[in-house]
Amino acid sequence: MKRLTKPSLVTFISRQLRHSRAVNSFPTKFYINSGQTDPFRHQFAHCQQLSSKSCGDITKEHDSSIDKDKEQQAKDKTKKMELPEGVMIGFGNPLLDLTTTIEDTMLLEKYGLEPNAAIIAEEKHMALFDEIANQENLQLSAGGSCQNSMRVFQWIVGAPYRAVFFGAVGMDKFGEVIAKRARADGVETLYQLREDAPTGTCAVIISGQNRSLVANLGAAAYFSEDWMDSEESCCAVDTASYFYITGFFLAVSPNTVLRVAQTASETKRTTILNLSAIFVLQMHKQELDEILPYLDFIISNKAEALAFADTHEWNTKDIFEIGKRMQSLPKDNGRPRVIMITDDICPVLCFQENEKILEYPVPKLSKKDIVDTNGCGDAFVGGFLSQLVQKMPLDYCIRTGIFASHQVIRVVGVQIDKMPNFNDSCI
Repeated sequence: MKRLTKPSLVTFISRQLRHSRAVNSFPTKFYINSGQTDPFRHQFAHCQQLSSKSCGDITKEHDSSIDKDKEQQAKDKTKKMELPEGVMIGFGNPLLDLTTTIEDTMLLEKYGLEPNAAIIAEEKHMALFDEIANQENLQLSAGGSCQNSMRVFQWIVGAPYRAVFFGAVGMDKFGEVIAKRARADGVETLYQLREDAPTGTCAVIISGQNRSLVANLGAAAYFSEDWMDSEESCCAVDTASYFYITGFFLAVSPNTVLRVAQTASETKRTTILNLSAIFVLQMHKQELDEILPYLDFIISNKAEALAFADTHEWNTKDIFEIGKRMQSLPKDNGRPRVIMITDDICPVLCFQENEKILEYPVPKLSKKDIVDTNGCGDAFVGGFLSQLVQKMPLDYCIRTGIFASHQVIRVVGVQIDKMPNFNDSCI
């Protein structure tokens, strides 16, 4: 594939943005490439987003009752486990990340951006993408929260194509770039290809230890449920045992999420939801409440958990009370729900049945090791899921998530090729 030069990149982004603005209705068809030259296909062997608060209010004692002998036995057992291809499916919005580092806040102020937040691009932000494309330090990478998590998942699992990623991209060069880079990291892509919208992009602006994200969803906003009826999709869903869904994707295709979550619950498979962003909770409460009974795990940061409580009118800011109430919400099947709440450098809180609360300390990093916080939450999820699918103890899953986030934070973006080799001694 011919490498895009900066002038052509600027032109292409501009054309995409104009195309995005021109699209004003959801398409009724989906498209896939065909033939041996299709860069998006791979045959299955079996199928033919932080609140930086003080930790001073964390007073509960860490539960250290984990049976270390049982944990070691579990490790020894799962080391021999061969995960099937497609054991994990992730649903999210595939985006091409356009990353730049700035020395001051002028660019942020120009477009009214917070230094450490994630938003959906509005008309006033469209010129930002052209401006970033002209930056000397521009970096391109396969992005989107869920896709990042799947790439980290694959880095730790090792064997390729254990994770499959669903989302929508345009039939354009950027879509090919994302597919190529995701599959280079071992992630199978079952993209719904849209002829009527360009591949989505995300402006990532790094300032110091902060990152501001502005997403122009493009084709990602047009994922439609009928893609789940395709032969490839049905095969993938039948194969998978775990389904990870971001709140961002819930905002795009709630019917798909409800369908997948109900199917997983009925067939005793596992569904994990990441709340992802405050706006998801504020704007999509009804859709979220519909799928809550089918969720086995909910992952949130503190700010999102507080927003969840606010939208449900719980009238409390006690994070422990919120976590317990989220855990005890009605559930469709008999499996107890697990709630995980992260909070920057504060302990990860884990809420389980019978009001059991576990805390997992986050080791402190030196300032010189903190290069880019973009993707840390995604990495935590990827690390956690990599052990969950291997049926490791919850303690080990969470510590693997923390380890993964600490590796990603040391580089710009989620650069899997710069990660160390993973083994049990890392945890």
